[in-house]
Amino acid sequence: MIKIMLYSVKLKLSLLIAVCCCTTAVNGQDAPSGTEIKLADKLWEAVGGRENWHNARYFMFSCKGGNHSFAQGERKYLWDKQTGNCRFDGITTDDEAVIVLFNIETGEGTVYINDTKLENPRTTHDIVSEIIEEFNRDAQLLFLPTVLEGDQVSYKITGDKLIGSQRFTVVAIENRHTSFESSVAGQLYVDSQTGRIHQWRPNRGTVAFSIGGYKAIGSGLALPTRFTGSDATTSITYPIAAALVHIEGQKFSTP
Repeated sequence: MIKIMLYSVKLKLSLLIAVCCCTTAVNGQDAPSGTEIKLADKLWEAVGGRENWHNARYFMFSCKGGNHSFAQGERKYLWDKQTGNCRFDGITTDDEAVIVLFNIETGEGTVYINDTKLENPRTTHDIVSEIIEEFNRDAQLLFLPTVLEGDQVSYKITGDKLIGSQRFTVVAIENRHTSFESSVAGQLYVDSQTGRIHQWRPNRGTVAFSIGGYKAIGSGLALPTRFTGSDATTSITYPIAAALVHIEGQKFSTP
């Protein structure tokens, strides 16, 4: 009887180990090393801390530059990180004022052109989809230092790189579901002493970015606000970047 029980326990343990090994193989990633965990802590420290980021809910930011087909000039956003509600204010390429109220999780929204609600469902859908893509592109750079958030992120130190007289740690990273509902994959060039990101090389696209202009945005957080493309022509800046304590709910429901 005892032998049968021991055999049963061993069998269950073997099955458990097999399942764990299978899961690791499917995920295709190893657990972070001690050095990688320390670097991740530095990244969070540079942005103001994981807890401060987790507690921050409302953000207001604007963006200028980059390749955008729908809006021109400065693009302004309000974002509720908890609910996914967003507000976009901008000027179309036809010089019309546009306000889009949408949710990045559901993909639904309403569009106002020159303060008049757009009633055509198909056109509304197309514009909302375009603005969500704009938001994803703009948010991905501004909130890049928070890319380690979530349970679908993997990262690995792949080496180091000397740029000028300074050496940076190169980190290959992929996050399939960030807080701003977008997937991110590429290489971070990190100052291991400060935790600040110096360069970002996304896997998609041919333009890498040098990063600077870190500034305090409130709620104990600091984010980069200047991105210069490796093509010598792309320049993206964030004139406004702020974490807010409160935003009136009507900002997400009425123009």
